[in-house]
Amino acid sequence: MAAVRAGKRALELVAHDTEKSYLANNERQLAVERLLIRFGEALKNIPNPTLSDIDPRIAWSGPKGFRDIASHWYEEGLDHRLIWHALENDLPGMLESLQRWIDSSGVRSPPAT
Repeated sequence: MAAVRAGKRALELVAHDTEKSYLANNERQLAVERLLIRFGEALKNIPNPTLSDIDPRIAWSGPKGFRDIASHWYEEGLDHRLIWHALENDLPGMLESLQRWIDSSGVRSPPAT
């Protein structure tokens, strides 16, 4: 559920953005980075075989690798064009798959704080 909360919040932050407006907003980029770090960290708590069962077509290692790069600064800066692409193309499907899995497991989400 932590992954879904972080991912949804990242998408909410950019809901009214275009690529151009996102790339021009450093504060939003930093906020999204932080949320994607949370997303990747939460995915690390789900065993790889379970992630494959959730949706074998998704490259779940991507967000987990991003988490490592972004949180440990393995690279000098991040390519926010690639992050925008992931927000637009990858994250929504990941969230849908995770939410279906949560719903089918019967686990109830705690209230948002």
